[in-house]
Amino acid sequence: MAFNYPAIDNDTKFHRIPTDSLLDPGSHGESHAESEEDDWKLFPFSTSPFNDDPNGSANRAAPYPVPDQVPWTSILLELAMTTALGNLAENTPILSVSAAISFATFFPLIWWVWASQVAYSMHYHKNDWFHRIVAFLNLLVFGTLSAFTKDFDIEAGFYLTKSDDIPPTDITFTLNFTNPAVVNVQRYRAERLPIDAARGISLVLALSRLVLLGQYLMVILHSRKRFPSLQLGLYRHLGALIFSAACYFVAFGVMMAVNPQTENIGANVARILLWYLPLLAEISVHYINSDFNEYTTYSSKIIYERASGFFTVILGTGLDKVTDGLQFLVGALDFGSYNVAWALCGAIVIVGEFSLYFEGNHEGFHYNNKRLLTWFFLHCIFLICLMMTILSCALLIQYANLSRVVQDIITLFNNLVDTTAPFPLQASEFPQAQQAFSRLGLPFDALIADVNTATTNLTAPFQTLLFCQDLLLVIAIAYQEFEAYPDSNDPLAIRIDKFFSQEQPTSSDQQNLLDIVVALAKSRTDEVEWFFGVAGGTILMLVVLNLVKSWPKNKFSCARLISMVFSGTAFMLGSFVNIGRNRQFSVQNSGSKFEFSLPAIWSFTDSSWIVPTFAALVTLQIGFNLSLRWFAGRTRTRPQSRPMDLVLLRGFEKKLVTRSPEESPFADIPVSLPRLSDDSEREQLTSNNRPEISEI
Repeated sequence: MAFNYPAIDNDTKFHRIPTDSLLDPGSHGESHAESEEDDWKLFPFSTSPFNDDPNGSANRAAPYPVPDQVPWTSILLELAMTTALGNLAENTPILSVSAAISFATFFPLIWWVWASQVAYSMHYHKNDWFHRIVAFLNLLVFGTLSAFTKDFDIEAGFYLTKSDDIPPTDITFTLNFTNPAVVNVQRYRAERLPIDAARGISLVLALSRLVLLGQYLMVILHSRKRFPSLQLGLYRHLGALIFSAACYFVAFGVMMAVNPQTENIGANVARILLWYLPLLAEISVHYINSDFNEYTTYSSKIIYERASGFFTVILGTGLDKVTDGLQFLVGALDFGSYNVAWALCGAIVIVGEFSLYFEGNHEGFHYNNKRLLTWFFLHCIFLICLMMTILSCALLIQYANLSRVVQDIITLFNNLVDTTAPFPLQASEFPQAQQAFSRLGLPFDALIADVNTATTNLTAPFQTLLFCQDLLLVIAIAYQEFEAYPDSNDPLAIRIDKFFSQEQPTSSDQQNLLDIVVALAKSRTDEVEWFFGVAGGTILMLVVLNLVKSWPKNKFSCARLISMVFSGTAFMLGSFVNIGRNRQFSVQNSGSKFEFSLPAIWSFTDSSWIVPTFAALVTLQIGFNLSLRWFAGRTRTRPQSRPMDLVLLRGFEKKLVTRSPEESPFADIPVSLPRLSDDSEREQLTSNNRPEISEI
């Protein structure tokens, strides 16, 4: 009788699986007939996840979990999670600090629903109807979470409403209503939606814990007689999941008792604690159980495949956002090498992150359950930084193209107003401006008529007001073309509407126009505040993941990690160049002549270097890493003198070259050993010692 001994992750841990040679020669036909008969049967409702062959010999160890790797269920789980992340990215654009915090806090909740299911599936998943129903329930969970990403605000309940400081007259002007009751209803709705989202999220998270709880209960039922030593670890998972479900149900009850029209800081602090305490409890149980039984070790292969799959999904979501902004360039005022270069920089960032991630993960794990879990769980922080980097990159690319269009509009408008051509002006005298207005869908003749009327019939203050309104109208349309215009209930949109309706000129019209244009630009560039941090953080987190996976083996690996620490830290420190960005801008009084220019807001964005800088940094880092690998390869292939050990033989002396076990050409060749006793078998399989040459 012979056994195959396939190692899972640790070379010192083997699972004994009988080969066909264990079967009686006369039983092959019967076994084949039974397998054909089973193919025609329906899948059972629930299958034991433990290997329990009644034909096993006395040499067989205790039953151990043998999960079924079913590709379609894994793909379905990734697709469901992608739906939730895509909706989160779509419904929570990180255009403000509050939105960025909300995104970063909601992401771990989605991630843990996926990660906890992966941790279960790698041990106990079977291809039966029970787990097919679970896959469908997980799809519902992620789909329902997607519904509550709209209007999600982690700070909901800590204040009445973000628009509470807006005067009621402004709100009524935007809504075209004068009835105060309508205004109150609209305000109540704005306050209620984030609270409703928090209630729904609490309930869905509780249901997701119940789904996972049911799966562990099924494992307990199957292991009660076959594998009693596993009961303690399973009950720990059960206790953590019951605690998690209770926390989420309590959070749901707390939010149901909250009045959206009143500030209730205590209830919302309790809600946040009840959301994230379950994550700590469940993660702790995984660490406690990590070395509980040798047959429940975590597979580095499965963890690597699932983590890499999630990473690829994140890159795909980010790539979709980057390429989505390219559609606005079709028919825009300016489309050329500048826009192509920016799109190329976005692609370099995505491909560069992809390359850096897989370049550091090609090496094997330094096997340890806790290190594997740490490597897997740290992906949450890494993926938050990565997704915020890519989404911010997409927004910055959009703003770079938009700001160039706005600057062209301002230049064309100034040329039109300050022309020396005789009045009345003719549209044919300005072919470039006429073409630009046509691309925006605006009648250039109407603008020419306004300029002629203002110059002929209006005084200087009225002329300035009319010119400012016309210019702001064109800029607003450009923002709408790029889908960057603020919502109708946004204070900035209300301010713009009031400026359009102004009939009497004031001495601050040009200053008001400048403030509005600067506010529009800032509304699309707040992501710069965290882009430096999260972009540099992705590189630093890659270093952490590499160190957790395995320590550097040579000086070249050390140099690669040190260079990544330096580049990531240096880019994070780049955020300090924008200190003082919120200074007030003013328009110099130039008499009756209308002059306007777009002021600088950020040191990097206005010079269009922030995304190209990070793309160049990633490219240089990849090139440096490749050069290190090239030098390492040359060092390995270069003939070197091996260490010589002096071996003394009786009667004469001779120098022999000795090799370590790792250098042996037969070190990695799998072998099939005859049946041994349990103790001697384990000792021989786990031993890496070789006979030593000693003095004869």
